[in-house]
Amino acid sequence: MKKANKTNGNIKNVKKSKMILLFLLVSFLFWMLIKFSKEYTDTVVINVAYFNLPQGKVLQTEPKKTIEVTLKTFGFDLIKYHLFKREINVDLQEIKRKNEHVYYQLSDNLLSQISTQLISDVEVYSVKPDTLFYNIGLSSTKNVKVIPQIEIQYESGYNLFGDLEVNPKEVSISGPEKLLDSIVQIETKKMTLENVKSSFEIKIPLVTLLKSSKVEYSVKEVTVSGTIEKFTEARFTVPFKVENLPKNYVINTFPDQVEIIFQIGISDYNKINKNDFIISCDYERSKKDELNYLIPVVELKPSFVSDVKIKPSQIEYLIKE
Repeated sequence: MKKANKTNGNIKNVKKSKMILLFLLVSFLFWMLIKFSKEYTDTVVINVAYFNLPQGKVLQTEPKKTIEVTLKTFGFDLIKYHLFKREINVDLQEIKRKNEHVYYQLSDNLLSQISTQLISDVEVYSVKPDTLFYNIGLSSTKNVKVIPQIEIQYESGYNLFGDLEVNPKEVSISGPEKLLDSIVQIETKKMTLENVKSSFEIKIPLVTLLKSSKVEYSVKEVTVSGTIEKFTEARFTVPFKVENLPKNYVINTFPDQVEIIFQIGISDYNKINKNDFIISCDYERSKKDELNYLIPVVELKPSFVSDVKIKPSQIEYLIKE
């Protein structure tokens, strides 16, 4: 009997506690309804988008993306403004000029624009900052060269014949004049081709500026192609000349000829001879660098040969008047 009475007492206490909590919850909800049905004045942050820029003009830098608006509205609406940022559009047609590139607009002149874009029953008191500034310049257009950033790893015995072809070779860009002046070329995104042994043609995206820069591109990608050919090694023994030798001096070199070793495409192998190469040594350069030997360098070679090596790479000499 005592256990039964104790159990019944516990159940009554639990029910009583639940009733108290329910009463408190209902009371809190009524308090919230009463509290937030009143009008309040507060400052909220609002996103800004700009439109209607004067023709031929462009924003050189990104203007302020947010403003602080002091407004009066009901509590429930105020909560929405704090939880979810609203966005308003600001008309730039009536902006005023401060100097060559700086324009401004008084925030007080935006009150009516802001009010019409917010929900009803909102009274706008003020906007911060009190003045919005805009860096504005002329919209310009120019053509810039495209530089392919491509690394080619060839199969053994294969190489590029000629130069890479880029189509288009130049891209037209338009945007803020000040920003365009600093752009002299555009690179493609980096790409690596492995085990290449045949001609190729691929599309590569350009490395472009962020959309917020206001720079637009005539194309977003280019085609890069290359002719691949099987190469072979060839070599010639050729004489060399010594330049910048002092007047009335005679020089004897050891050896008096060098061997050049190079790579050449199979199709061009029969087109070349040793007279297509000019090798020279600069005596004045060796003297300036305090070297007791001459360094042979390739002064002239056909465009279709690559990886030219010279043996020996150092030339001993004797010089006398």
